[in-house]
Amino acid sequence: MFQGLKNGWDVINASIKAFFKHPTLLIPLLFVWAIYAPTVIYFKWHFNWDNYSTEQTMMIVFFIIWGFALMLTLSCSVLLELVQQKETGKPFNLFKSLGETLTKNIFHIVILSFIWAVIWFILTILEAIFRRKKSSGDSDEETAENVARTLAGADDVSLLSLTFDALKKGIRMIVFLVIPAFAWEDLGVGKSFKRGLSVLKQRVTEFISGYTLSYLAALIVFLPPSIMFYMSGKLKIDFPEWSWVVCIIYIAFAWSYTIYLEQMFTAELYLWQLKWEREVRKAEAEGRKPPKFHEVERPSIIDDRPDLLHND
Repeated sequence: MFQGLKNGWDVINASIKAFFKHPTLLIPLLFVWAIYAPTVIYFKWHFNWDNYSTEQTMMIVFFIIWGFALMLTLSCSVLLELVQQKETGKPFNLFKSLGETLTKNIFHIVILSFIWAVIWFILTILEAIFRRKKSSGDSDEETAENVARTLAGADDVSLLSLTFDALKKGIRMIVFLVIPAFAWEDLGVGKSFKRGLSVLKQRVTEFISGYTLSYLAALIVFLPPSIMFYMSGKLKIDFPEWSWVVCIIYIAFAWSYTIYLEQMFTAELYLWQLKWEREVRKAEAEGRKPPKFHEVERPSIIDDRPDLLHND
């Protein structure tokens, strides 16, 4: 148990170091944010929901969620293709990674994102059913502050919302753990699901450790805007408009970084699993005792050693 927690911390730590050495890895998620933020703002304040029936509204919500799931899956695939380039001794090429994603991986991405969207949609509906209605005194005007609160997910913070956010995060990280199966090992859709869930089952302690630590990391990076929200809401401090614009820009990078951390953690955990399996096969072929997972040196994209060269 303790070793599994240590393994999880090692992978998270490596993911953080990888970001500072290769900030290019954040670019796909910044593009996602550039689409995500205007979409949220438009559908919250500028889309006339009253023109649609309940069934039509639910359909629109589902397709919005599917769009977000599709973008996040695409961004993870691009990240994994970048990692594959590095781990096969090649330089980073963002356009080539995008090309691989939109050709080799696109069918898997559409199917996986659709399944993810269905689960995400069900959780969203359940959350809406159990959520209390906002009090009439709450302001929902489109101000820079309210935009910042919405984009940070701080417009409706409660035990219920935090619980559903935790569930959505867990599902999201499991999805990210499935993607390397078709991005790196070229498996079919069904086999990719089985492969990703198999890695999860074998590395559940490391996964839970990474989940928890990435959650804590998110709390830390979102601390500055949280302080602003508290000072504005509870202490009634009136911040100038430009400060909320700066806050929104900060949230863009904070959000992108937290999702990056989840994607990179699952990528490096999967890469470590591949390396361990290779060492086990080698030991069995030589008649030696197979090594334990923690006995195999953890791979990392910052060590400049191509750990995917031997994985066919």
